Amino acid sequence: MKISIVSLALVSIFLFACKKDNSGGNTPPPPPPPVVDTALVNFVAATGITDATLKTNLDSLITRAKRHGWWSLCKVIYPMAGGTATSCKYNLKDPSDADASFRLTFNGGTWTYTNAAANPGATGYAYTYFNPAVQIADTNSCHLSIYSANDVAGGSDNADIGAYDDSTHLGFYLSARDTWPDSSGKPFVEMSQSSFQGSSVNGSGFFLLSKTSATTATLYRGASVENADSSMVAGALPNLNLFLCNQNFTGSAEPYANGFSQRGLSFVTIGSGISPDMEALMYADITAFVENK
Repeated sequence: MKISIVSLALVSIFLFACKKDNSGGNTPPPPPPPVVDTALVNFVAATGITDATLKTNLDSLITRAKRHGWWSLCKVIYPMAGGTATSCKYNLKDPSDADASFRLTFNGGTWTYTNAAANPGATGYAYTYFNPAVQIADTNSCHLSIYSANDVAGGSDNADIGAYDDSTHLGFYLSARDTWPDSSGKPFVEMSQSSFQGSSVNGSGFFLLSKTSATTATLYRGASVENADSSMVAGALPNLNLFLCNQNFTGSAEPYANGFSQRGLSFVTIGSGISPDMEALMYADITAFVENK
């Protein structure tokens, strides 16, 4: 009987210890909440975007852009997402409702907005409030990029983004399809006092104009080089705010009648020079975003 009582006591102690262990402090803590990038938080708050898939896509875009290095080279990123004038107007790098943050103002009365793009129609254009002469410190390291949603001929001297000062002959603009200086419809770009054409006639897709040295600029379409100029004039950029879907052209009354691109825009960036290796990454990242809006 004595042995049985001792045995029962030991079993009771063991069971109590197990119960205490199961309900005590050895339970692992819950996992930490996922880290949300403040750039995404601020942009979603400004734009009013609620779609979960789009927010995930934006988060992936921001992560890739930072990991691949082109995020820091952009002063302006317009994702043109959400399908409204409000959601399309904000700069992802600084989504404040202010000219100094390069928030877009849509002009012309023919704009429409979808989940895929902001579409200017026949006479739509937009202010970026971005002055390259003021905002780009090194004029030998600069870029413009657009992702055009469709292949439309546009005006005879149209631009998807840019400005041209007729008195100083300083330009900074990109047209995915232009009939200037000939009727070919090839891409046309202007930087400082130099200009050149691309090679293909198709105004849709990703285009990037990049200058990475005093004398060399390259125009890309997708991951391929459209053309390059190694005899560029080193010099200033126009002291004018850039327009979207037209060019801020001082040789004509605003808006420039021949400057309307009429092409929808799915993505736009402005900033420092982009190297060839960086361009390939940038193109892949932006295309992944655009194709999954």
